Amino acid sequence: MSFVEDSVSIIIVTHNSLPLLRDCLDHLKAATPDLDCEVVVVDNDSSDHSASVARHVFGDAVVLANNRNLGFAVACNQGAAAASGEYLLFLNPDLLIDSDAIRMLKAAITSTEKAGAVTGRLRFPDGVFQPNCRHFPTVSNLLFSRGSVFSRLLRRTSFYTLEDCAQARRVPAVAGTMLMVRSELFRALDGFDERFFMYMEDTDLCYRIDRAGYANYYVPDAGAVHLWAQGSRAGRVRRNRMHHLSVWKYFRKHRAGALSTYVLPIILPVNFILVTMFRSASPGKR
Repeated sequence: MSFVEDSVSIIIVTHNSLPLLRDCLDHLKAATPDLDCEVVVVDNDSSDHSASVARHVFGDAVVLANNRNLGFAVACNQGAAAASGEYLLFLNPDLLIDSDAIRMLKAAITSTEKAGAVTGRLRFPDGVFQPNCRHFPTVSNLLFSRGSVFSRLLRRTSFYTLEDCAQARRVPAVAGTMLMVRSELFRALDGFDERFFMYMEDTDLCYRIDRAGYANYYVPDAGAVHLWAQGSRAGRVRRNRMHHLSVWKYFRKHRAGALSTYVLPIILPVNFILVTMFRSASPGKR
């Protein structure tokens, strides 16, 4: 497939993503007036007219509407297949991108040799840094990942997620919340692994990018506000369950053995129950 050289295709997956989707698209308008960009929205069977709003706000957007929720990875791949840009930029619908962020990401990926995926600096609405880069999962850092009960009790996640920094740097993995990758590389790697319905598909892609000899980068000058977990109406417990299931799938794929076969099927359900109880007892926390 041929691409439009030097252009960017912005891919947004929606599932009952209003009203934040409208704000996301309004910020995109401010970020793309003089850039060669297209917007591709893939709607996973929303009941809130997300697809119609996308067509209304971005009249020339490519809008694909699925008649059932196929999951994030599948929908992203659908968007990539319909995209014509040389670069793909995956954005969450609860992301408010800064006006110069796309330009910064594109500059980074074009000027850095063997750049794979690049992401920017995410922040909460109050301006506080929001970690979106991480190490590849291992047995040790899994215990202190964002979804682990140990990290919540001890307030330690630095073993898994990476701290902020002032300069662009190479990182193991970046979140799919805001991820730019070359179309050619994305297709060469067969895109996101569709066995991941939601969560870990971005880490899996970054792992395969790394193994293919490319590098993933954090670009702090490219910023955005991320309204954490507000881009879909999927319940917190359901999201938590899907995240635990995806972690297990990741380990089965990349670290097959006794751990993924016998140990994680016990540890992950226990952690899921404890984290769900912990969140229920601690309302209002990010």
